[in-house]
Amino acid sequence: MPNHQTPDAPQQAEASGVPDLSQIGAILRERGWIVGVCATAGLLAAGIHTKRMPVTFESASVLQWEPHSRVLGFDAENAGSSSSEPGLQTILEAFRSRALLERTATDLKLYDDRSFSPVQITLQQAQNRLSGCIEVKQRRGTQLIDITAHHADPAVAQKLANGIAKAFIQLQLDLRSSGARAVMEFLLTEAERLKRRLQKSEEALQTYKETNEAASLEDRQDTVTTTLKVQGNNLAEARGVRIRLESDVADMRRFERKPEELLSIVSIAQHPSIVTLRSQLKEIQNRISTLRLVYTERHPKMIQASTQLRDTEVSLKNAVLEIPETLKTDLERAHSTERNFEAALKDQEKQALALNRQSIEFKVLARDVDTDRALYESILRKLKETDVARGVQLSDLRLFESAALPDAPAPRPTIKFLALGFFAGLMVGSATVLGSCLMEGAWRSAEEVEAATGLPVLSTVPRLEGRGAAFSILQGMSDPSQPVLEAFRSLRTSLHLSARKRGKNCFLFTSALPNDGKSFCSIGYAVTLARQGVRTLLIDADLRSPSLETTIFGSRDLRGLADVLDGSTRLSHAIVPTSSEGLDLLPAGKVLLNASELLTRKGIRSILNAARERYDCIVVDSAPVHSVSDAMLLAEAVDSVCLVVRYATTPRKAALRAIHLFQDHGTPVEGIVFNGANPTAVYGDYAHLDPALRAAGS
Repeated sequence: MPNHQTPDAPQQAEASGVPDLSQIGAILRERGWIVGVCATAGLLAAGIHTKRMPVTFESASVLQWEPHSRVLGFDAENAGSSSSEPGLQTILEAFRSRALLERTATDLKLYDDRSFSPVQITLQQAQNRLSGCIEVKQRRGTQLIDITAHHADPAVAQKLANGIAKAFIQLQLDLRSSGARAVMEFLLTEAERLKRRLQKSEEALQTYKETNEAASLEDRQDTVTTTLKVQGNNLAEARGVRIRLESDVADMRRFERKPEELLSIVSIAQHPSIVTLRSQLKEIQNRISTLRLVYTERHPKMIQASTQLRDTEVSLKNAVLEIPETLKTDLERAHSTERNFEAALKDQEKQALALNRQSIEFKVLARDVDTDRALYESILRKLKETDVARGVQLSDLRLFESAALPDAPAPRPTIKFLALGFFAGLMVGSATVLGSCLMEGAWRSAEEVEAATGLPVLSTVPRLEGRGAAFSILQGMSDPSQPVLEAFRSLRTSLHLSARKRGKNCFLFTSALPNDGKSFCSIGYAVTLARQGVRTLLIDADLRSPSLETTIFGSRDLRGLADVLDGSTRLSHAIVPTSSEGLDLLPAGKVLLNASELLTRKGIRSILNAARERYDCIVVDSAPVHSVSDAMLLAEAVDSVCLVVRYATTPRKAALRAIHLFQDHGTPVEGIVFNGANPTAVYGDYAHLDPALRAAGS
């Protein structure tokens, strides 16, 4: 058996009291009749409301949404757009606008139409009534809008459906027209502003041209650019010649007075005089080769040719030795040419930079002129298009189908209202049941009891249907399939067997308030003890309102505890056996109004001590704690106190206060018997089994 907590344990914070889903289901099953009554009432109210609804006729016109845009003079259609686009949703919301209702009521003169309203109404009242008669809905998956009008007069319903459709189309055209006028005014203002801006830009560009003589600026830039390229090429060529001459002069200094090596220098080899002499020398050599084929070396022609060859070779050698001085002169001339080209190139670069700086401001002014001219021309084009489009305004909606005159009343939404009434009744009933249970502040599970009181739950006793349940248990002791007996077996295991080891054999059963089932639990506990072979005495100590004698024997004429207390009867004469073997009963006897005085003066302790000599266990059924003080007096004479708490009935505060009273008197409560619980809370998944199977399983 679990250890008791300290006497201050019940002062801990009480559990939340909010039932979980399983408890909510159990509560609704327990009080399902309330939910059923509310649901039936909802159905009845919905049926009455449906029957009392006036007969109405429906007439519907159909609009088709075709997006157009003509305000700025261009046509943009999107036939494949989704029907859920913001544009269509905006149109649906616009049907609820006050402006549309006012226009429709004014166009149809509904405030003077006696078929629309049999009494005289104002324009505002006509708008409000019209709002209740119109229903606008989009057809799923299409761009069609149904405008349905409801009215007791079929002709009025037709007139309303067609009237509001035409009024909406005309209202949209008026809005487009006013928008076009606003756009025209804006375009005219913007065109005048851009015209002045373009004029200023052109004047600024012309002034700049006159001031800087920039009329042919681009041609001058092209000329300077071309000249700059030519000067650059000339400088590069002159620099190449100078570099080549410098290299040749250096080689000539290294091969000075060496004609053969000097001829390997390109500048010398390509000198015109050297080229001429070398050409003559080659011709002479060729002629000598030809003469050798005909003449001998001493022939005059051979001698003359040899002499010419030697003279030419000497001339070539002398010419080669004279060339270096000529190359030095050419090098100086190349240096002078390069410097002249460099100076000319720098002058051209300065002119190009000056022209570039001059062209920056020129281009900025020219770009401003081009931009302003393009904007001005664009505005003029839009202005002309808008002016033309003002007379060709298109609406996004067109009348797809006019409303027809209805020939039969509209069907009443009976199923809809009945369903709404039924579900509303279910919700109200469920809320009422749950609200009342929460307001009762009672426990619905053993876990809640233990969390709030700090005491162990000794057993959870299931609820029994019908009256005389205790008598049925007493009569059916031979039937082990009684489901409630298993709960009392658990109580016997958790209370008596552990208490007997500590020498406790006298148990007091009481409750915080009447009708919590303390007498029922004391009988069941005593019966299970007797069935186990324990000699048990059941004492009815509720001297103000006894019930055990009537429950067990069906009569109220036996002597009992009250007679023993006042000395008119001996204890052995007052005890009577029951039909359950091993179980005896000490009835309450006569009803006493001064039971507290007798219990105090005569003392119950001596009676209990005498009973302990004859019985193994004594079970005492006491009056409720908050009704009289008898339970507190009896608690001082017994070994253990068991507090009976009824499922979903005993208020939490009453049970906690009873525990506090026992603790304040120095008699802690042994544990809690949770009585009248939902069978599901007791048996869990085995609640659906046959009682005999449960008993066999236990």
